[in-house]
Amino acid sequence: MLTAILIVLLALITVAYAAAPLTGRRSLVDPLPDERDPVLVDLEEERDSLLRAIRELDGRLDLPADRRDELRARYESKAATVLKALERARSEAPGDADSAAEARARAADARPATGRRLPIGALALLGVVAVTTAALGSFVLPRVGQGTVTTFFADELSTAEALRDLIRAADRDPNAANLMALGDAYWELADAEGAEETYRRVVALASDDGTSVGAPPIAYKRLALLVLQRDLPAALELLREARAVDPTDPETLYAIGELSFAQGELDASIEAFGAYLATPEGAGDPDAEARLALVQAIGPAANAVAEVRDRDNLMALADVFWTSGANDPAVEIYFEVLSEHDAFEPTALSRIGQLLFTRGRTDDAIGLLERAASAAGGLTQLEPQASLFLGNAYAVLGDDESAIRAWEAHVEVVGIEDAGRVTGLIEGARLRLDAASAEAADGSTDAGASGSPVSAEVPEADAAEAAAERALTALSEPALLIEVGAELYARHCVVCHGAEGQGGTGVRLAGSARAANEANVRSTIRFGRGIMPGFGALLSEAEIEVLVRWVGQELATPR
Repeated sequence: MLTAILIVLLALITVAYAAAPLTGRRSLVDPLPDERDPVLVDLEEERDSLLRAIRELDGRLDLPADRRDELRARYESKAATVLKALERARSEAPGDADSAAEARARAADARPATGRRLPIGALALLGVVAVTTAALGSFVLPRVGQGTVTTFFADELSTAEALRDLIRAADRDPNAANLMALGDAYWELADAEGAEETYRRVVALASDDGTSVGAPPIAYKRLALLVLQRDLPAALELLREARAVDPTDPETLYAIGELSFAQGELDASIEAFGAYLATPEGAGDPDAEARLALVQAIGPAANAVAEVRDRDNLMALADVFWTSGANDPAVEIYFEVLSEHDAFEPTALSRIGQLLFTRGRTDDAIGLLERAASAAGGLTQLEPQASLFLGNAYAVLGDDESAIRAWEAHVEVVGIEDAGRVTGLIEGARLRLDAASAEAADGSTDAGASGSPVSAEVPEADAAEAAAERALTALSEPALLIEVGAELYARHCVVCHGAEGQGGTGVRLAGSARAANEANVRSTIRFGRGIMPGFGALLSEAEIEVLVRWVGQELATPR
């Protein structure tokens, strides 16, 4: 309300300032130019200057008397000459210019004052502008989605207006309820920056409150997901804050177990998984039971390293971490093995390369995986995941020939029956190579005016847009959804979750109740979870939705 009043006042002041020149009787009348003879003006100015100089000589006591007399004689002679010239110029003029100017001035003053008509049209226009300016504030909408609302589609306007109202409510009264409503709105709109900022205000409000109640648990949990990729310890601390508010929330307990495990805090992980399995929702969860067993198995390996920190004990501990999905602590140990014990340890090289690929460092990943294969005596001598990762890394760079070589090594190790969709990846890569060869052959005979082949390459932005459009179409066509979903899974998920969703460095998806929960899968794909990075910036909303449905239908649902 106060904002609206200030806008109205500023608009009125603007109108008054703009209208003032239009309402004054003489404010728009420019003064008439001086119509006197310029020669007369110059002579009069010179005359006045000489007379003033003669008068000032009497006060020049700093000059000798003879010097003052000499100057006075010179000034008087010059003044006499100027006076004669002035008299001659006036006699030659058609009339007395000064008298004429004075007469015009007297005539102007003698004319009756005629009221100046108000410019009604201009004032009306200013009024309309003022009213529009005052009302404009209520129609400025906040950003929603990936851009600014500049259209009049009802759903976009409705969403933006609702968000605007929530922002205003939070500004007027920044209590926990208003801030949570705003934060939840940002969360639903996938505005990570707005959600994080708002949830932090909720948490800060609870901390400043001086009570032991704390913020709503969901504020801590969502804030933890938002900071997970850049600060895992901070995310874990936020989850512990959520548990302090609600000690029996199963989702919080499970997440604490996972992140504590990833941080190498085994006792905390065991306690959290045990607490989760004790809840009605977690009782009998096979994933949690398997994870707890793995965490408990790490204990002996950790004790062995504490006693003797040699290569074998370190590799054993790192392998337990790795197979349980705690890749970060595993890689730290693998680095120790490479730097202090064996710089060519193939498993350590391979697994560091796999982790680098999941973090987007494709070139580094290829270098380490190839080095691991060389140290082991070939790709087939490494674990199957190594050749699968290497093939996907080459595919990301568009090197289909090298990708086929690595994928064929993977099939040779696991067998054609267990290769799953890798055979489809090989077939797709071969088709791309054949198409590229055909295009190159056509281009060599279909040249432009310069004689160079016509390029068939599609700009990266166009390709991304085409993929997004294809995914959007797939949402309404079941057969196409299965095809696009399989492609997206093979490109982004198979290296961690396995070709059949059996799990690996990522959790098991096949037959998983968590993978059947679309909201859970959607949030995980968009923002990431644990060691899994978020794909919200890489995939379009339609592609994420296709992947969510495909995972639920093809992997999570028992067949």
